[in-house]
Amino acid sequence: MHIVGKQVNWIITKLLIILCCVLIHCTSVFAADDDLSVWLLDSEQPLAKLSQSLEVSLQNAEKLNALETSSVRLTAKTSHWLVIDLYQLPDNKNYVVFLGEPNLSWAKFYLLDENFQATNNQRIASLESLSNVRPHWLIEHSQGHRWALVNFVHDRALTIEVGVVAAKIFEANLHQTILGYGAILGVLILCMFVCAVYFFVSQRPKYMVLSAYFLLVTVGFLIDNGLINYLIDGLDWEAKWPVNEFALCFVSYFLYHFLAIHTYKPIFKKAWQAMIACLLIAALLSSIQPQFNRQWLFIVSCVGFLSFAGALFFSLMELKNSRTHLRIFMLLTIVVQVLSLVIWNGFGVGYHDIHNTILLLTSLAICSVLLLKDRQQISAFNYSMLHDADTKLPNKQFLLAQIVKKVSKKQHFSVLLFKAHVLSNARSTFGFEQANICINERLSILNTQLQSMNALKLEIQASRSAWLAHVDDSTFGCLIMGELELSHIEQFACLIHGVFEEGLTHEDINLVDSVDIGVAYYPMHGNTAKQIFQCAIQAMSEKRLQGERWRMFDSETARLSEQRLSIAAALKIAIDEDQLSLHFQPQICLKTGKVVGCEALLRWQHPVFGAVSPDVFIPIAESAGVINQLTEWVVERGIEWQAKFCKLIPDHVISINISAKDLLNKDLPVLLITILNEQKVAAESVMLELTESATLEESKKIKATLDDYRLIGLKLAIDDFGTGYSSLAYLSQLGFDEVKIDKQFVLNLPFSVNDQSICRATCDIATTLGAHVVAEGIEDEQSLAMLQSYGCQFGQGYYFSKPLCADDYLAWISEVQKVEISLDATANLTD
Repeated sequence: MHIVGKQVNWIITKLLIILCCVLIHCTSVFAADDDLSVWLLDSEQPLAKLSQSLEVSLQNAEKLNALETSSVRLTAKTSHWLVIDLYQLPDNKNYVVFLGEPNLSWAKFYLLDENFQATNNQRIASLESLSNVRPHWLIEHSQGHRWALVNFVHDRALTIEVGVVAAKIFEANLHQTILGYGAILGVLILCMFVCAVYFFVSQRPKYMVLSAYFLLVTVGFLIDNGLINYLIDGLDWEAKWPVNEFALCFVSYFLYHFLAIHTYKPIFKKAWQAMIACLLIAALLSSIQPQFNRQWLFIVSCVGFLSFAGALFFSLMELKNSRTHLRIFMLLTIVVQVLSLVIWNGFGVGYHDIHNTILLLTSLAICSVLLLKDRQQISAFNYSMLHDADTKLPNKQFLLAQIVKKVSKKQHFSVLLFKAHVLSNARSTFGFEQANICINERLSILNTQLQSMNALKLEIQASRSAWLAHVDDSTFGCLIMGELELSHIEQFACLIHGVFEEGLTHEDINLVDSVDIGVAYYPMHGNTAKQIFQCAIQAMSEKRLQGERWRMFDSETARLSEQRLSIAAALKIAIDEDQLSLHFQPQICLKTGKVVGCEALLRWQHPVFGAVSPDVFIPIAESAGVINQLTEWVVERGIEWQAKFCKLIPDHVISINISAKDLLNKDLPVLLITILNEQKVAAESVMLELTESATLEESKKIKATLDDYRLIGLKLAIDDFGTGYSSLAYLSQLGFDEVKIDKQFVLNLPFSVNDQSICRATCDIATTLGAHVVAEGIEDEQSLAMLQSYGCQFGQGYYFSKPLCADDYLAWISEVQKVEISLDATANLTD
């Protein structure tokens, strides 16, 4: 209770102190009211007549407080008199009487003696150089004057400040006012500069128009505050009407583009364009037709602008996005600025200081919106640089940045990348938009399930957090924190496969495809972020073994991959610098023993890698995209040598291997015709061998292409018969002149019943379809005899000759055009 009593006493004491302060203030106010020495009088009488009845006129005049600033509402084109009784002012001080409007149409200062006679009708200025900013006159008591009178008139109704203050106080206040004007001018110039910079950087006219708007606002500010005469002579107060009209027109044009009004309804767009046109017409009329009532023309223009701005405000409120907030703020800022302009200049309500403060704050706000928009655009650009536009997930750069952080902290982690092939197929099947919806649904499920795993949270977004990163079109990744545990990674792999095993479904279409997963571990597989990331990519690209869900990076596989890249680079150089060579293996008629032709075999002796097998560099050439150039080289050299071979053996046929990709090369037939004509080689003496492993999915295109080659006169053969999966389909659909039995069925022919069955069946099928049969890999008499018994027509292999270089082959066929072989097929057969 004692504590409560103390609190009550403290509150009562404070209330009494406040009450005393209020009483003292009221007493001082009443005292000032009793000591009135300034009057405001409306009178059209001249000074001579007014002075005769001055005391009588003051009885009905409005009384003002002495030594205080008072607000006075002026009537348009009415003579106003400010009367000061100098005897009631404190002695021994100089005073200044001032008016708070620099643009008065008439202002005159008079001093009267006790007999009401004008003793000095000249203006006596305390700071004469600043009289245009704030009209003022000095009152000196030493002159013995009784009355001071100021007569002033304005062309429009206006609220101004008048007063009588000590000279020193007035000088200090006037200096502060000038500094304030300088600050406002500095802000306006800064706004012009910022807009000009935006224009030169973006080359968008709206920023130059906004800069022009600020220039006009600056001119209007200089006119309103009496500063224009210090810069331009002869520009009076009336000039501010066209200035304000053009400013309103320019800011309307700026808003049209800044608020993207062209994207609104056509009616609203056309209405705003019509308003801009009307404002421009009003500005021109205000400039060239002074007889117009410029004040009301400006008021009507402002009201029209504010009406359209109000309608636009409600339209913007219906939109909800990050840009809308800035647009609304910009619109409201300019509306406040225009509203202040029409209230002060249009209706003459308010004060210079309030209007100038609003001008300062709104100009700063406009520049701030521009800067915020620029920062927003930069943020949006940075976001787009680090995120995928479709999935909104962090991208490859974002993921690499997170890996760099972990590497710098020496934290152990694994990079898991996976490629769901169904994602890329969905876009081509469902369409881009619908595929993205399906993809995002799957990814959202996976992202949610990763929360319970030991995956790194890459980012915290406003709507959700992200554990996944979008690396490229259909490749995604995440980071697994902690020491490497294969069982833990297996859980991640199972989770990913589980999410995608159902596939993507749309309109009763269900797409299911494989998922490739690759993992690399820091610090085992690399010391830098890029090394770890590259290792994960290589692991994902490797073919998985049967039953494997994912692949860990393997250094030996990576070494082979690097070797493949080196071979691919060297192969391009080998083609350009003619480092390749052709070897030719004779083909023998198994009935007559005559040399009927040869197969052109490509050889590559590299100065570093040594002899590179075609089985190695041909697949590399296909993946590196140089297989067409390689085939063209083989065709040119092969036909050149065929011209020489035919001089020794006129019926000689050369077999040249090409792939399905070569067949689809439209330049190859043209090249063949050109080379055949140049070398004068018959087209039927060239056999093109197409591997059975060529894509049967393209059989329709290949068949049409093969028909084109047949029209040229070339022969066609199917190579490595029996090693593919669609041999009969090739024979029946495409049709070939020759079928080659692969050497893997011939090398062990005497000892393999299965190989004997395959060779016998192949010969029967080919003979039935009207194609010749060529057996590869004949190395002994017993195999030769068995093939003869099956009806095989031609053969090649080490039993006859190994592949020979071109010069050696020429020498060989010049000496040996017929091989001595037994014509009795059963003579060399064994039980």
